[in-house]
Amino acid sequence: MSLPNILGKEFECINKILSKLPSVGVGDDCAVLGSGAKKLVISTDSFIENVHFDLTYFSLKEVGNRCAEAAISDIAAMGAKPLYLLLAISAPCTKKIEPLVDGIKLSLIKHKIKIIGGDTTKSKKIMINITVIGESNNPIKRSGAKKEDLVFITSYTGLSDAGLYTIKNKINGFRILKEAHKKPKAKVKEGLEISKIATSMIDISDSLASELYHIAHAGKCSIKISSIPVYKEIKKLAKYIGVDPTKFTLYGGEDYQLLYTTNKKNKNKATGFCIGEVIKSTNSPAVFIQQGKKLLKINPKKGFLHF
Repeated sequence: MSLPNILGKEFECINKILSKLPSVGVGDDCAVLGSGAKKLVISTDSFIENVHFDLTYFSLKEVGNRCAEAAISDIAAMGAKPLYLLLAISAPCTKKIEPLVDGIKLSLIKHKIKIIGGDTTKSKKIMINITVIGESNNPIKRSGAKKEDLVFITSYTGLSDAGLYTIKNKINGFRILKEAHKKPKAKVKEGLEISKIATSMIDISDSLASELYHIAHAGKCSIKISSIPVYKEIKKLAKYIGVDPTKFTLYGGEDYQLLYTTNKKNKNKATGFCIGEVIKSTNSPAVFIQQGKKLLKINPKKGFLHF
């Protein structure tokens, strides 16, 4: 399956890579392997100093914990249980590796994961690669959304990006927003529960807008968003700096909430906020947001882009 080029050069690059290499099962948060009752789900993530984290406002222990939770979130997005982890760290010296591992350990203990291997090398900047292996009886892919399905998010979005804004601009207060950025949490328990009713699912890493496009592209459907809940501290910050709250709620990344679709009959079993619905099946997927009587197409490129 190709990835949506509309999301920018990163996905154009990935599609070119896939055209050159033999591949199977690419296009979800994890690769799914096996044909038995329990299937393996595998994902890998890289984290680079000054791209994914800045040591001027992160401790090394916080970096380790944050990277681990972000990597584990891909397993949560498949409705799977994480089991094992492979860890590769590059750093200027071993003294910097040890506190990183202390942070990663917090996540391993929390989610009952065991490390099974890895690598260490010397480099000028800190680089962390984490591969997580899990299992699931029913891995949820991005491609299952159907016309008239409801669209849910597990909780408020935009807190992490708003927290980063307050940190970078040295704005006092907004503790919850800052904590959301520095200490994200993979929604493993929520993912396992949601997998019982979800038709599609993805975690929100780049932005709600871009993840909606992933769901729409994979499911060959269009989505209408009727409302996005705004956390009270985001309202306060948005008013303070004079911006529309959707700068954070729709286009902010690294929340690691789960975005999923489910049949209307499961509405009362769903967790989180219902934000919209799948409006039609189409070979030209799009995402719209309701503003009064108008439907406006969302621009997914306002979220985080690597290239």
